[in-house]
Amino acid sequence: MKKNAAKFTHPELDERRKSKLVFASYTKKLFYLRFQISGFILLADATPFNPYMNFEYNLSGTVDKKLIRVGNNTMVEKSDELWVFGPVSDGVLVEVFMAKRRGMPIRFFEPHEDIGKFREKTIGEVALEDVSAWMWECVLSGGNLERWHPRLRFKSTYPIVYPAYSKRNFYWQMHISKFCIEKNYLPLNPFMLFRYFLSDLVPRKKIYQANAKLVEACDELWTFGEVSNGVLAEMKLAQNLGKKIIHYKITDPKPEYVKFRQIQSDKIVLEEEYLRAHL
Repeated sequence: MKKNAAKFTHPELDERRKSKLVFASYTKKLFYLRFQISGFILLADATPFNPYMNFEYNLSGTVDKKLIRVGNNTMVEKSDELWVFGPVSDGVLVEVFMAKRRGMPIRFFEPHEDIGKFREKTIGEVALEDVSAWMWECVLSGGNLERWHPRLRFKSTYPIVYPAYSKRNFYWQMHISKFCIEKNYLPLNPFMLFRYFLSDLVPRKKIYQANAKLVEACDELWTFGEVSNGVLAEMKLAQNLGKKIIHYKITDPKPEYVKFRQIQSDKIVLEEEYLRAHL
């Protein structure tokens, strides 16, 4: 990118700020509250790592489930805090164990009867969902859960990639995440994590702040398809942070045949020609 290009402005360039990365841990029975849970975390000035947003439900079965498990484990390992919503299920138990092993702060919340609202509760108020009391006590007392759960057999974590792409390519969101995770990268996919501005459940500024935080948290940034002004802002932020940037072209418009081919930066296609001055 040109250092001496005319000044380029975009909200994402201005919204980088210190923010906690919060892993949202909850049972699949609360899947329907996934938007509200992310909105609640954003309004608390934190950035959500919400697995049921980032991967929907196991990417609709399009990838090996073990890839999702390693991806979720990576998100827990990279988080600053873990917030539990609702009862402790089998999967939540594993995530609490992982958080305790890392010395990570853990908070517990109960969904309110008014959808989208949550009440913080004490550990003594936590309910269990198909989890034995002795196993919960084992985790709370610092016991080792590794021999009991297959998800804990995966010791490795993935490097993190931020997939940057235009809203015009919004419909490729799941294909892009599938491509990333099958390369053994954890995608923090903004159009999966927040869809389109989280349906305006929160001020858009919160989404810009969270997107900037995700770019900061990633190891690499990959662009897909045409470069829009938003993608350019994310590229500039990644460059300023010393992140590796890779570009991919979408080579077939049909979903059943979609392929992504790596290209050099001089082959990038711009949505608006005036952006060329800022590359």
